[in-house]
Amino acid sequence: MRWALPMAAVLLLLMDPAGAAYPKLEYYVTDQMDVLLLEEIYDIESICLEVEEGTGAQMAVLIVNSTYPDDIFTYTLKTFEETELGQKGKDDGLLLVISVSTKEWRMEVGYGLEGVLPDILVNSIAQENLVPFLNESDYYSGIYYTMEALGAVILEKYEGKPPKKDEPWHPIPCLPLLWWQLLIVIAIFVAVSVLTKGRIFLFPFWLFSGKGGGGFGGGRSGGGGAGGRF
Repeated sequence: MRWALPMAAVLLLLMDPAGAAYPKLEYYVTDQMDVLLLEEIYDIESICLEVEEGTGAQMAVLIVNSTYPDDIFTYTLKTFEETELGQKGKDDGLLLVISVSTKEWRMEVGYGLEGVLPDILVNSIAQENLVPFLNESDYYSGIYYTMEALGAVILEKYEGKPPKKDEPWHPIPCLPLLWWQLLIVIAIFVAVSVLTKGRIFLFPFWLFSGKGGGGFGGGRSGGGGAGGRF
């Protein structure tokens, strides 16, 4: 089958290479540059979790080295669309992207949140809470206070409703496992914690919130938000 390799090469050329450049986020905070400590990530994600449990709106943070070859506006929009932040039909998602090497930031706001988070307010919150700390390379404080301020607005003004919780996705009342089964679970738990940089310890959050950590809800971006340099 001599045609197989040439045909495969043609198919690869026809595929859109840009698709692989946009990550599909699975967690509230994705730190590709390791500028945040694990406990700092937990602090920020606790805000995002509170907002989602209270309103259904989904906030996320992505820290990258660079958005090249895209500008940060395009990269943030495409990542938002790839992740489908926000509830389907409500489009109540928000994504903050920070590019470390180019010293840029961009906030993308879904259609459903534009009424409570207009561009001018998003920019004001970022200029007050995000940019000053980023200028000092204090990523944690900047992101934490920014998400806290945005979350407070959403919790106060957004009339969204949290998603309905059906049956628990993992209804184990008292861990009915034999010893050998428990040892296997612990081994897997340790292995996954290494691969996910400790994120497996967020398991209780996902268990009791009904969120399995496997993606977001299917929302769309409204093209609104704000961005700039630091």
